Amino acid sequence: MTQYHDRVVKRAKQIAAEEWARGVKSLHAHSLNSMWYEPEPDVKKEVGVVDIEYNDGRITRNDIELVPSQLKNDRLIDEWERFNNELS
Repeated sequence: MTQYHDRVVKRAKQIAAEEWARGVKSLHAHSLNSMWYEPEPDVKKEVGVVDIEYNDGRITRNDIELVPSQLKNDRLIDEWERFNNELS
């Protein structure tokens, strides 16, 4: 059974990393058109909004994804391992 040990450990890390990726990294309250990733930068509104940045790099506003996940597969596991050494 030890022939599958590496696969089991890698899958366990992948599951843990995917759960970690859904965690909130930061909340950012700002005016509507003040961020580099703003989809409509020409909008001149002084409306306040809150953006949520997740551990995988996604940024959402009102459940709309403005920036997609920046970390997937092995890159996600590598980033997770930088912050968590439980399964190493």
